[in-house]
Amino acid sequence: MFRIRLLFILVAAIGLIARADAQAVRRDSAKAFQKVRECAAQMGPNVITFSFYQPTQSRSQFCEDIPETGPTTVVVDTMQDELRDMMVEIRIVAADPNGDDDAAPTEAYLPPAQFQAGVIQLQHDFKRQGDYVAVVRARSADGRKEYNARFAFSVGEEFLRSWTAIAIATVVALALGAGWYAHAFGSRSSRKTKLGNA
Repeated sequence: MFRIRLLFILVAAIGLIARADAQAVRRDSAKAFQKVRECAAQMGPNVITFSFYQPTQSRSQFCEDIPETGPTTVVVDTMQDELRDMMVEIRIVAADPNGDDDAAPTEAYLPPAQFQAGVIQLQHDFKRQGDYVAVVRARSADGRKEYNARFAFSVGEEFLRSWTAIAIATVVALALGAGWYAHAFGSRSSRKTKLGNA
């Protein structure tokens, strides 16, 4: 009975490894086709979308998980015409544990400007892995309207998360396999010893 339980746990652990590996492969192959809603933020009555590009990653487009540190192009699409007539500024900050974006240190900044084409680009060289927030503020020329949006993303952590899950699952599977082997073959040898003594 003990052996059967161990076998079931071992199969489950192997399944977990396969699943984690499959998820990593799926994420890599799906990066260029991420859903717009996953890369979007509400800004007043409007919606803006975010895309991230890295020269080291060919033409791949990223959303919430930027694979590595280094030069990165942040592209914000304002989509609606109203935002194209407003002064828009972008501030990228290191994520604050308390969620206070104003108190968080500024990583990159794009001063207020009008973007009539509706596309805003910000170049930045990320030096550290971690979680970040893009804070976008739009103000009308007369100052009567102000919209704010925030978009959380990570840099250089996706690969680490995937392989940490795989490593943990592998260690668990090996430990269970070793336990099953020791129990199965230990029982046999003890039975043989008892029979030999009889």
